[in-house]
Amino acid sequence: MISLDQPYLDQLKDVKTQPIFILGDHRSGTTLLYQTLASTQCFNVVKAYHIIKYDEILHNYHNNIEQKKLQELQDEFERLGICDREFDRVPVSPNLPEEYGFILRNTIDKLHISDESLPKFLEICRKVQSTSDLEKPLLLKNPWCYPYFLYIHQAIPNARFIFIHRNPINVINSKLKLIDQVLSGWNDYTGLVSKKYNKIFKNPVFRLMYRLMYFPRFNIGLNKVLQQAFDATSYYVNNIDDLPASTYISIRFEDLCESPETTLTQIFNFLNTTPVIPIDYPSLINKRPTTLIPTVAHNQKRITKRLAPYFKLQNYPG
Repeated sequence: MISLDQPYLDQLKDVKTQPIFILGDHRSGTTLLYQTLASTQCFNVVKAYHIIKYDEILHNYHNNIEQKKLQELQDEFERLGICDREFDRVPVSPNLPEEYGFILRNTIDKLHISDESLPKFLEICRKVQSTSDLEKPLLLKNPWCYPYFLYIHQAIPNARFIFIHRNPINVINSKLKLIDQVLSGWNDYTGLVSKKYNKIFKNPVFRLMYRLMYFPRFNIGLNKVLQQAFDATSYYVNNIDDLPASTYISIRFEDLCESPETTLTQIFNFLNTTPVIPIDYPSLINKRPTTLIPTVAHNQKRITKRLAPYFKLQNYPG
């Protein structure tokens, strides 16, 4: 299918971006941080609209029908009964800040920035930037890029990074619960933003394989998620000192929850910016009790031992 944006792509070559990456493992608080920073209106962001309508972003903008398409997408959400993402209760709208990784996966079947995917990533940035406020920096997130930050720094020298960390016990627990939830029943929103999800869910054999692999009471899923956590955290521990200190800030999800104003002020100072829209700090964090699923509860010592250097670096009890 020919992209409606094809006639406009040449106009992107001179578009400049100032990317700021929020990086952390999946379920480490990247969504909360992304939405919070986006709410200040200091940044351009990738939105659900950009993912679902990627091939017509420029066409809609240059033909002055972007608002019409946004409303049509909102109407579709309402028709499907989509109010939130279900698995994390995040409210859904066409303007919901989302991961650029969905676009990479949907268009070229890649998860993170690499030599192969860099041209598409830059196209994503320029599309969003050129149809937004050109004076604002571009705020991005994609957990799959977390263990590739040195490559990103080399490929995009003006990039800045906000790392967010969370106790891996809770990260692994949340990952396994989320995967089981989105595979146990069809999620309309995920179906709109992810072609991979459609492929897995609508193929009974694929879906059964994934459900068995990630069933919360089986160690198969735990082993896979633990290996992912080991790879990502080891990369961070071993490489963070090679990233220039002036290009990044590192925070913990737990500190963001306990002291949101202090933690976010540190980020604003690092970015040398002031929120256009003030943050309502008292209502920012909606704490929910964490209940460990049995397979995680029974393997806490194993997880802590495997990820010991990261636990020590981030001062998590081990």
